[in-house]
Amino acid sequence: MAAKKSPAGPAPKANPVLPAAGPPASRSHAAHAAPKAETFSVVGLRKARATSVVVGQDLIAKSVPGTNPLKVLAQMPGVMFQSDDPQGSDTWSNQFYMHGFSQNQIGMTLDGIPLGDQEFHSMNGLNSVAAISSENVSRMDATMSAGAEDTASTSNLGGAVAFHSSDPSHKMGAKIVQTFGSNDMFHTYLRGDSGDLNAQGSRFYISYMRNNTDKWKGGGNQFSQQVNAKFVQPIRESSSISAYFDWSDFDLYNYQDMSFDMLKNGGYNIDNFIGTPNAYEKAYRSALSLNGLPGGALPAGYSKMSDPWDASYYDGGTVERDYLGGMNFHFMLTDRLSWDSVAYGHGLYSRGTWASPYVSSPNGAPLIDQMTLQHSQRGGITSALHYDIAHNHISTGIWYEGFHTDIGRWAFQQPLLGEGSPVNSLGSLPAPFAQLWREQINSNSFTGFAEDTYSPLPNLALNFFFRSLLQTARA
Repeated sequence: MAAKKSPAGPAPKANPVLPAAGPPASRSHAAHAAPKAETFSVVGLRKARATSVVVGQDLIAKSVPGTNPLKVLAQMPGVMFQSDDPQGSDTWSNQFYMHGFSQNQIGMTLDGIPLGDQEFHSMNGLNSVAAISSENVSRMDATMSAGAEDTASTSNLGGAVAFHSSDPSHKMGAKIVQTFGSNDMFHTYLRGDSGDLNAQGSRFYISYMRNNTDKWKGGGNQFSQQVNAKFVQPIRESSSISAYFDWSDFDLYNYQDMSFDMLKNGGYNIDNFIGTPNAYEKAYRSALSLNGLPGGALPAGYSKMSDPWDASYYDGGTVERDYLGGMNFHFMLTDRLSWDSVAYGHGLYSRGTWASPYVSSPNGAPLIDQMTLQHSQRGGITSALHYDIAHNHISTGIWYEGFHTDIGRWAFQQPLLGEGSPVNSLGSLPAPFAQLWREQINSNSFTGFAEDTYSPLPNLALNFFFRSLLQTARA
């Protein structure tokens, strides 16, 4: 576990495939049939490049509702997902690795919409857990080597993960799922499908997800809610237009980052003070002891650590609001030529905070609440043509994206002990007393690619490709 100081910081030859689970047996059949053990299959397939795995909704549904789909993908050899919370919803702590490459070296998309580098306070993307509710993921396609050149990503050095949202059902219906768990975990998922609205098969769904759980150590809770909507308009037999929308709201008290020194000399249950008895007083007196001031005192057992003031803050939290929308256009121009395009936009507001004992407030309180605040907007378009002739599959396309980010860190005054309530880092904020740093970034990037996959034999494929990236940035 890495010790981060502030929220601004930081191929097998076979092709393993996770088969979709078959329909459950009827009650009468199940009563007479012997119970079957759950199996995991590895199936080899011929691919033009890389090693690909497909994880479907059936496997995702076997996890606890609300579990980050990347945690499900981590069942694959060479793939690892790490998070401090059981469901993997805390984006501050999440880390994803695939065959030695970290999440900022793996290209990720949702229905062709680029999700960027997956880092906390990402400048050019959106974490997958905030882009779609796990119940609405129909499948994930993971390429476990150099990502294909047509992936809408500038960071697909170590592969790519393509998320696909489920389509609306052809039949009208509703789904309600309610889950209870340890630590007052409460997960609700509601979805309504319109069914076919006309003879062409126009249809849509709207879903709402709410997840709330207390932390498994320390105090405070982790809350999130999300709205997804999708509309599909078929055109003739093989073409379609679809639109996808996502709104997400995350309000999380983060777990404290652990170091080896903290684990050895403080124990595994070290965490921030928020949500525990006399939380602000403990943080206040701990900060006084840092400067040798009267009234200062460390909590019991903290003096064994080399930096006890960095082991527990009053609080540390994350607030994030996202709006994501995209339209997909798939047209079969002829039986050999298809055209696929995606237009998308994304707006983000995020807040990462921790109560620092290393800086005093202007009123004399020995600590401050410092926050990294970010506003970002990005939008773009991808477009590609695919043509099959003889033994060749030819593709060519472009991707343009522009984004603007305004990010900075502000300092907020904390009250003197007994003279008011501390700053609520997840709620309304007072005026800051200082701006510690701030930057604005504007970027435009243009990518073009062309490729030809030539298959002279059924079991042989040769891939020829070219890709070029032009980016301009002003900060």
